[in-house]
Amino acid sequence: MLLRSTPTASFCRFASTYLPAFTGVRALAAYLVFLHHFNPFQHSAALAPLANLVLEFHVGVPVFFVLSGFLITLRYSTAPLTQPRYWLRYMRNRVARIYPVYFLLTLITYAVFWHNGLFYPLELVQSLTLTQAFFDSTKYIGIAQSWSLTVEECFYLVAPLVFWLLRKRTVTLWVQPFVLLMAGCLLVLVCAPFYTPLRGFFGSWKFMLLFTLPGRCFEFYAGIQLALLYQRGQLRRFRFGATWTLLGLSVMLACVGGMVFIKGGYTYGQEHPAGVMLNNVALPGGILLFFAGLLTEETWLRRLLSTRLLQVLGRSSYVFYLIHMGVLHDWLSAHITPNTGILFLMLNLLAILLHYGVEEPLNRWLRPVPERASATPLVP
Repeated sequence: MLLRSTPTASFCRFASTYLPAFTGVRALAAYLVFLHHFNPFQHSAALAPLANLVLEFHVGVPVFFVLSGFLITLRYSTAPLTQPRYWLRYMRNRVARIYPVYFLLTLITYAVFWHNGLFYPLELVQSLTLTQAFFDSTKYIGIAQSWSLTVEECFYLVAPLVFWLLRKRTVTLWVQPFVLLMAGCLLVLVCAPFYTPLRGFFGSWKFMLLFTLPGRCFEFYAGIQLALLYQRGQLRRFRFGATWTLLGLSVMLACVGGMVFIKGGYTYGQEHPAGVMLNNVALPGGILLFFAGLLTEETWLRRLLSTRLLQVLGRSSYVFYLIHMGVLHDWLSAHITPNTGILFLMLNLLAILLHYGVEEPLNRWLRPVPERASATPLVP
């Protein structure tokens, strides 16, 4: 049974909840994705095993998805989001969090395209409306990594219904992701034969499972389950102080190792049928256990993730995620230095400047007053 409180108190109860270690986690997740895209070991035959491991560091994205499910549930599961005024405030908060800096960076991206003689008005509209990742043929247009924002936005739209069903006890939590997955399968069966005219809208099993909310919903639901357990005080503390943390990290490492092992002829292990299960189902379970450790266990890793440096890097990690690959990265690489390590540092510095100079001021300006105290960003 979920916590009960008045509507206004429910909406604001967790708005200022600040869990420092989880802000640090966001930085590490963004850096995993950076290493996945710019593998420092890929050109060394002697380090091929390590290169293969880093190739699967796309697992930073599931970390973001589980974290989003956890934080959204922690803050809004008791809010009356089915009432229009609260739903509008909720959506305003979500748009304020991810859209302003994304909008500006998208305009910069397409301005560079136009400067180079390339003009894509339809793709610009898709990018600005975050609908590009509904289509297999356009999922990487504009800011390529922003496909994950489409998945995030879909979760934001579905979350109020999820919480309402839980309060009404209409559909139990474990059933809901399977319903979403079945809906995704149905869309593939209906739309795949018309792949070209529909531009790949739910055009293949691979696309649905790896790039849409129905395929990735187990990650968000892992976060939802963790938040409910945390709210109810049901997270058990083991005598050994790092049990959850070590167990979670072990499962996560095993999933990454499994994807390396089964990769075969696929580009990434997550594309293998068994890899989909490891990435979309087993890995979120490991992340859940790891997060449970951060909530209940006082470990050196929790202290590290809570340091002031990791807080700054975590808060700016969303901007870093948006600029770590794309026109700004390419310009720095072409005009300043192609060295991956130096680029990493420069992108972090630029992300920090954009976060405190652009993202955070716009966020505070757009948010309703009661939630402006929120300190933990919600998305990558």
